[in-house]
Amino acid sequence: MLTLAVCLLALPAAAETVRAAGTGMGLALVRLLAEQYRREHPDAGVLVPQSVGTAGAVRGLASGKVDVGIMARSLRAGEVEGGVSIPICRTPLVFFINAGRKDVALSHRDLPALFGNSLPSFTGGEVRALLRPASDAGFIRLLEIYPDLAPMVTAARDARGANLALTDQDAMDAVEASHSLVAFGAFAPLLAEKRKLVAVPLDGVEPNVEALESGRYSHDVPVVLALAARPSAEARAFVEYARSPAAAALLRANGCLPAAGR
Repeated sequence: MLTLAVCLLALPAAAETVRAAGTGMGLALVRLLAEQYRREHPDAGVLVPQSVGTAGAVRGLASGKVDVGIMARSLRAGEVEGGVSIPICRTPLVFFINAGRKDVALSHRDLPALFGNSLPSFTGGEVRALLRPASDAGFIRLLEIYPDLAPMVTAARDARGANLALTDQDAMDAVEASHSLVAFGAFAPLLAEKRKLVAVPLDGVEPNVEALESGRYSHDVPVVLALAARPSAEARAFVEYARSPAAAALLRANGCLPAAGR
């Protein structure tokens, strides 16, 4: 993963430029928001570098190198003194696979075998789990939902030759290039980045915004924008726009259910 300093090295330091950085699962959404925002506010500038993760967003806010943090959770006490978290939407957490695999569906009972590399093949062939680091927000949430999977996931990470992707973009690249890898992560970037990937039905439910909104699908993760204690007027204006009705339509169209109250 690129460091925050490297990612932001080429960014202008002009006060009117909003520097937004953080988790890979939210990058494409925020870039789309920034493009729409600039069309409506031609003098505004919003730059979004490559993923630095939620932890990188926290460090950047604390140091002043980031104006808007893009996070998969709210700020924790003591992370950024006086900082504010603004949830903008929540997206399903899904298993996803190459778009050419229409034969794969999973149930929660299949998951131990999936991570134990013993799941029977589907009509289109075998599937293998792509793992993420222990710090990944999606995998943290997965083990909160299914705590019994923890030993299998730990053993799979420890296994020689295990498939491991560091960032959300790495994971999507790997699954697009494979006929058998299946990964777990946020749904929104599959749409926002126009990936050749599909969400795998889980327990008979097709994961999407509509299923999340109706309660038929309950596995999700928030996309949160965070501000430091004394943000610039430009940073405040962009975050306010991200919670506007115009932004809500864009978020929904790209797989993220807008936060309540809009």
